[in-house]
Amino acid sequence: MRKPARRSRAPAQRQVSPRLVELEIEQVGAQGDGVARFEGNVVFVSFTVAGDRVLARIEGRRGDGLTAALVEVQNPGPGRADPVCPHFGRCGGCALQHLDAAAHAAWKSGLLSLHLARAGIGDETMAPLVSVPPGTRRRAVFAWSVRRGEAVLGFNARASHAVIDLESCPLLDPALVALLGPVRRMLGEMVKDGSGDATVTLTEGGPDLLIEGEARLDLFGRESLARFAETADLARLHWRRPGTGFAEPIACRRPALVRFGGVAVEPPPGAFLQPSPEGERTIAERVVEALAEAGGPIADLYAGCGSFTLPLARLGAVHAVEGEAAPLESLGAAARAAGLAVTTEIRDLARRPLGPADLAPYRAVVLDPPRAGAAAQVAELARLADPRKGPGLASMVSCNPATLARDLRVLIDGGWTLIRIMPIDQFPWSAHLEAVAIVRR
Repeated sequence: MRKPARRSRAPAQRQVSPRLVELEIEQVGAQGDGVARFEGNVVFVSFTVAGDRVLARIEGRRGDGLTAALVEVQNPGPGRADPVCPHFGRCGGCALQHLDAAAHAAWKSGLLSLHLARAGIGDETMAPLVSVPPGTRRRAVFAWSVRRGEAVLGFNARASHAVIDLESCPLLDPALVALLGPVRRMLGEMVKDGSGDATVTLTEGGPDLLIEGEARLDLFGRESLARFAETADLARLHWRRPGTGFAEPIACRRPALVRFGGVAVEPPPGAFLQPSPEGERTIAERVVEALAEAGGPIADLYAGCGSFTLPLARLGAVHAVEGEAAPLESLGAAARAAGLAVTTEIRDLARRPLGPADLAPYRAVVLDPPRAGAAAQVAELARLADPRKGPGLASMVSCNPATLARDLRVLIDGGWTLIRIMPIDQFPWSAHLEAVAIVRR
């Protein structure tokens, strides 16, 4: 089961002498910062667009370049827009709200083309960008902190562990935003001093809340949390102490169901899901459409709770492989209830990828790895030599264009052909981009 990357410290910066400089922004780079040049150095300036003439303060180094803070836009370039969120610039959740819709879409498409080119792959097979609108995100992992009974809840500030206390967020489904205040007040009452995460997922049964923190719960605390679940009309509420792996059920008022291909699944607390139902449906439709010609059986690798397994099971038998037991248990129970031909296997594909012999029974394969990609598994797919054995068609789903391009390069060098690649932007205003690639051998 994939989890969002943990909040990391800002990279250490080598000392430079701060100074004000005037810069011409040439382009928006792969991480969403404007790129300029000064005295032979590349300079990265956040919140700028191509064509901006800016006054910036050089503050540090990033790799072989310099970083600079925007002081003033002296002459705006085309494609600039007013940010829609009052937290933009401080909150680390968004990097590109200062781009208008056309510039943002062009940058996202260009991001995939850029990483393909770096891997020596052309973008001739790339489909037009599909954009999922903001305000549709059904799942979020919030950071929280309580000091002397005063709670803050939101996302981390840019390159910092500090928490931006959110009052609104244009990315989130309004039902998630409505929970910010109640959850913040509850944490302030429950915890004297501490910090942690709160994962909220909107389900058919209502919001599903998993709180992670060091606080030890007594009977009174558990009763208070149960009352909160009632007041906030939650489907479920769990509490987990960091490092334990066990989510204690506090209140399970209704099943926290989501549907994949029309099949109801109850994911484990905090389970990874695609961030929006619209994005999930779009990706699943592309995968099913591409693999329909292969029929079954199909191997679904990094299967999670079955967002692709269950729609694909309408085509034929599917074997779902995942590194954690809990999501597979949810997937297996849903498949049995629906009478679908799904088998499951717990397997760490980074350490024990499926080799040619393991892959031989399957006509097609789906890979939906975490951001680090599927290097070990892709290497095994590239080893397939006999065209009569093993999958002849594969669909790769990724939220990281860099590792997707790297893995595609390995497959192409192993004799696979890239048929098409489809960018799907379900991460508005960020440097993340989903893509679905179809390859054949």
